[in-house]
Amino acid sequence: MFTFFANFFANPVLLGGAAAGSIPIVIHLLNRQRFKKVVWAAMHWLWASYKKSKRRVQIEQLILLLIRILLLVLLATALARPALQQGIGLLTGQASTHRIIVLDNSFSMGQLVGGHPLFEKAKQSAVDLVEKMSASDEVDVLLANGTVDELTSTSLMPKKDVLDRIRTAALSDGGTDIPKSIAAACRVLTKRNSQNARREIVLITDQTRAGWEQPGHQPKRISGDDESAVASAFSNPQRRPKILIMRLPGEKECDNLAAVKLEVDEKVVPARADTQFIGTVACFAASAQKNVRVKLKVDGEEVASETIASIAPDKPESVIFHYVFPEAGSHSVAMELDNDILPADNTAFLAVDVEDQMRVLCVDGQQRVGPNASVMDFFRQALSPSKSEEINAGKMPLFPEVISDSALGEANLDNYRLVVLGNVGVIPAEKVQSLVQFVKRGGALWIFVGDKVDPAIYNKELAELLPMTLGEKVGSDDPDGPKESLSDKDIDHPAIRKFKGIRGLPLSHLQVFQRMKLLPKPEPDPSVRTVLSYENGEPAAAEKTIGENGGRVMLFGTTVDKSWNNWPGKNHYMPLMNFIALYLIQPSYLERNKFYGERFVLQIPRQDLGEVRRTGIRLVDPSGEAASMEILTELSRAESTTIKKAGIYTAEIPGEKKHIVHFAANRNTDESDLSVIDDREILSFIAREGETKPDQTGYFKTLITQSDLELMGDDLKAVEESLKKSAGSREIWRWLAGMVLALLLVESFLARRFGDFTR
Repeated sequence: MFTFFANFFANPVLLGGAAAGSIPIVIHLLNRQRFKKVVWAAMHWLWASYKKSKRRVQIEQLILLLIRILLLVLLATALARPALQQGIGLLTGQASTHRIIVLDNSFSMGQLVGGHPLFEKAKQSAVDLVEKMSASDEVDVLLANGTVDELTSTSLMPKKDVLDRIRTAALSDGGTDIPKSIAAACRVLTKRNSQNARREIVLITDQTRAGWEQPGHQPKRISGDDESAVASAFSNPQRRPKILIMRLPGEKECDNLAAVKLEVDEKVVPARADTQFIGTVACFAASAQKNVRVKLKVDGEEVASETIASIAPDKPESVIFHYVFPEAGSHSVAMELDNDILPADNTAFLAVDVEDQMRVLCVDGQQRVGPNASVMDFFRQALSPSKSEEINAGKMPLFPEVISDSALGEANLDNYRLVVLGNVGVIPAEKVQSLVQFVKRGGALWIFVGDKVDPAIYNKELAELLPMTLGEKVGSDDPDGPKESLSDKDIDHPAIRKFKGIRGLPLSHLQVFQRMKLLPKPEPDPSVRTVLSYENGEPAAAEKTIGENGGRVMLFGTTVDKSWNNWPGKNHYMPLMNFIALYLIQPSYLERNKFYGERFVLQIPRQDLGEVRRTGIRLVDPSGEAASMEILTELSRAESTTIKKAGIYTAEIPGEKKHIVHFAANRNTDESDLSVIDDREILSFIAREGETKPDQTGYFKTLITQSDLELMGDDLKAVEESLKKSAGSREIWRWLAGMVLALLLVESFLARRFGDFTR
């Protein structure tokens, strides 16, 4: 029954007020006097007069009673805001509207049409739609850019301020998800719970595919909270919002080039040594683009340029730059293309830290006097053949510092990005926890076993860190006895793939005559991967990722020296150890390179935490605006808010050595594809009227049907006409309110008239 009334009334609950029409009747009944007849002489004259006027008085009182009842009923009905369905035709009142305007400000809306960004036309269309709304209408304006931000609402500010906000809205560096944007508009409709009878969603966007499709040409679909928001907004059949999508056309020739990404060949970047940068450029055009000029800028200055002879559509090309950083420190790097139809995606950014040296802590479990007598001697030479001389010459970024296992308890792990344990038998309990925190903060731990390692102790005390369980020792201690070779097959680890790129160094030449078995743990862990294996398929080395910061633990089932294998005596040893070490090291600047919509993470040395907490860290964005970073003391790091702009950011870090660090934010270039999706393709993923079986491939399943949605061009007049035609009802509460006022006047006049006993 309630649903029936809800079809015709905006506030059906207030219809209960019509029961107030019974109040005059109740008052009349309660005031009926019970009296006893007493006949006395004068009553004969009064009784004769009463009988003469009785019928007239009854009719007058009945008229007043009916008017008073009708007053209350009409007042309650007007408050319930009835709406007549279009076509009833007796009354011409226009229904008040709650309109949600969703303005696409993703960076594809920056495409130039006639030399002007398409977004300027979209903003003007939004302004026109707001200006033509009446005083009783409500409007909310949202900006859609991957996330959906509420720009303004007429319920919060005057219409003039709403229009000013729209005119000054800026393009974002995010992409578009049109189904998600419509779901956000539905969420606002439900949250506002406007009493206006008509509800509309007007989305102003371009004609590109990116807003409708995921990579791989799969439709974007709502789910979870978005699905619930749409279901709630469309739950009332008579108040289903009308969705109108204005699709503004771009240039017919939508050829576009995009700077997809810029990366450094080695994560550890040494000062005064040649550094190789690799840029990726993509072509989104109908035909190949010729002679594409690409520039490299360091700290804002152009330092190199290259020309790509030809870039074919859907076949990104790489461009190689070389640069020597003269000094250590934080630097910004950018790759730029010449301007084209979409200027926003012509730059890719990178923040790097250049190192004089990257310190590696090597813990030697068996130090001895003599050349190559200690466990870590070969490993130290592999990482830095000439040690300090090479580092000062800028040729070797890794600086190994060797300590004994007894000194591990006093070592400050914050000074290192990689800790290597070589045949360390005993690790103090408090240092185990320090190692766990070190890895969770993004550090790397590399473990080699040996005769001093007790598998049972390691499996118990380092259970949280070990990627696999240490098993029994197999093989013999005879170097001339049976050996097991490493396998060249099925190598997919990045460090080993890079090693295999060196000709003449097959892995099969690396042999082991004694080892500990590496056994998978009972519960599968998706972060564990095999790094090396033997020819029988058993793992020789395994890796595990721990924590949000990408900390890594690598476990080798053999020794770092030649006591269990022949590795140090081979030419393979030095490049293999270097490739793995450089892979394991996660320089802190990696967490300062993010995409739009993510957050920057800055690792803070613990000795600087106190000063950082006192003074804070201000992050300055590409436009010069500053915002405070959140300090997470327990994690020794700072986090930014969600990144809203692409480009280079900077922050001054207080502490023992005050310094500037750079951050880089890039765009997701899926939005760079300006190819057009036509209306027919869009409608093929929207359910038809009457479909009840959920379509898991559609944008909205069956919650929104084709009859709820209309696709339009950029003709604003046609849009306005469509919105008028979609008005499903006309409100008549104003007419009812007028009738109430008229009846009040009539009731007052008649009450005075009927009460005049001199008539």
